[in-house]
Parts: sequence; C-alpha cells; structure tokens
Amino acid sequence: MIFSERFLEGQVAVVTGGGTGIGLEIARLFAQLGARLVLAGRREDVLAAAAAALTEETGAEALAVPTNVREPEPCQRLVEETVARFGRVDLLVNNAGANFVCPSVAISPNGWRSILSTVLDGTFYCSRYAGARMVEQGSGQIVSIVTPYAETGAPGFLPSCTAKAGVVALTRTLAAEWAQFGVRVNAVSPGAVDSEGAGARLWPTPEDKAKVLRDIPVGRMATALEVAQVTAFVVSPYARFMNGSIVDMDGGQSLGRGILSALT
Repeated sequence: MIFSERFLEGQVAVVTGGGTGIGLEIARLFAQLGARLVLAGRREDVLAAAAAALTEETGAEALAVPTNVREPEPCQRLVEETVARFGRVDLLVNNAGANFVCPSVAISPNGWRSILSTVLDGTFYCSRYAGARMVEQGSGQIVSIVTPYAETGAPGFLPSCTAKAGVVALTRTLAAEWAQFGVRVNAVSPGAVDSEGAGARLWPTPEDKAKVLRDIPVGRMATALEVAQVTAFVVSPYARFMNGSIVDMDGGQSLGRGILSALT
C-alpha cells in the first residue's frame, strides 16, 4: 500500500532542539508531510525565527516554546502549551542534545552533569509528560535521537555514551510498557552528521574530519536531511509494527573497515 505524501496531516509534532540542525530538518520535513509543529529549545530568538521561517516556507502552523529540558517543570509546561494550542500531542522527537570531546579522567562534575541532564533527564521528562498525554488519548509516537556508540562505548565521549545508552534503555522500556495504550517508542541512531555545530565541536580541523571519514565505509557523513528522512519513516504508516527499535544509520562506521584501513 502506498500512503499519502502528507501522511502526517493534522498531527501535532513536538521537536526538542527544534530550532537548528537535525531538529530543524526534522521539523521542516514533518511540516512538509502535513504536521503542525511545536519547536522546543533554550533560545527563544532562535526558536521564534525557525517557527516563522517554517510557517512561511511550508504553510504549517508552528509554535515556539522556550524549554530547558534539564528541568521537569519546563517540559511539563511544553506539553501543556502544546495541548492548549492544538488539543493533543501525536509525535515527540527527543532531539535536544549536548556533547564534547574530553578524556574521561579530565571530565568535571559540571561537565558530566550538563550532558546527562540535557540528554537523559531531558528525554525522560519530555517523554514522561508527552507520553502521559498520549496514553490518555490512546495514540502517539516517541522517537529519540541516539548514537551507535551508545551500545559500544567511545573513548573521549563518556558522558554522551552514558546518557545515550540510558536513552536506548528508556526507549525499549517505554516501548514495552506503552504499546498496550497505542503508543509506540523508537529511536534513530545516526553516526557522524555533517553539520556546522557538530563539526565545530567534534572535528574542528580538516585533519580531524579526514580521520572520521576514514572510518566510514561509505566515505562520507550523513546529512541532517537524511536523519530527518529516517525519522519520518519511523513515524510513517510503513513502520507501524516497529516498537522498541533502534535504527542505526552510520554508513557502516560501527562495523569499521578492518584491514582495509591499512591498505587504503
């Protein structure tokens, strides 16, 4: 069966970290597919500009709600404002994130806490409040953006590894608990994504970027649009039997290139 190109028509999608990067691309694609949008993030000016641009570009209704996902009250307010404006919440994309490269022995308590609070606590708080609404209405979907190293570990990324691993466990647990209420919970797990923000933090020089590319069998990084497209597939009718799945999309990076790395 081929579904409508606007299969999200009328649905209400909340995207955290929705003002820039991957979150903005997901919001844009969801709008093109018919969704009404709620963009959440910490910077009110960025969110307002993104919401206005998406409305002008796609015609979609877009609400900007400044939200510090590290704290429960703003996340609860985010859901309440969404329901007050649109009457329901159908989709939640937990995209808000933070990351830095640092040897584990040098990580400060504040650095550790900042990543765990944003990634793990924020995903829980948003899922908790949006999920309660979805359970009440008998339908909904949650998709969290994780990373392949959540399941393998990655030297230099201890806080992010730990937080994202927690999100993977949260995804699978909520999927099992909430399926009976018509709520599906999945995750999309991109590897290296070629974005300005990630590049500045994680591969700031051409030499650093070249090292990353050598480990990706397809020879390039993902684009934010590709992450958005996989996320759209996960919430589409084509994937309606998926629940508790972690969808890897890293160009084969987690598999490595083995001996080929030494020969090329």
